[in-house]
Amino acid sequence: FMDLSFSIDNVFAAVAFTDKITLICIGVFIGILAMRFAAQFFVKLIEQFPFLESISFIVIGILGFKLSLSYISEFFVGNLYFEFINSHKFDAIMSLVTMLVFLVPVLSSLFFNYPANTRKKRVLKEEEV
Repeated sequence: FMDLSFSIDNVFAAVAFTDKITLICIGVFIGILAMRFAAQFFVKLIEQFPFLESISFIVIGILGFKLSLSYISEFFVGNLYFEFINSHKFDAIMSLVTMLVFLVPVLSSLFFNYPANTRKKRVLKEEEV
């Protein structure tokens, strides 16, 4: 059901570009497969790094903030700050920040075990038994 609901946006995008029903169905099928594999990957990743669940809320907040700024900038045409917000440079900066919010905790968990990596803890507990 989740795969189908996420694939609805593919239908809207495909209808905007073509009226060929076969192409739309193929796009939805590919979207469902992609979501299935991506969801499995992220479930395994969250099992290994449970703190990623909390971090995902932070990322959603960052993206919501960017979306809000983009919306507000439509009312201030000609303002230098808001023109920067609509630039490709700002998009690249926000993409980099979003990736770092995910990567820094994962890398620090792998190299310094902070935040604690539950997979390592599980292996240590099994060795004790």
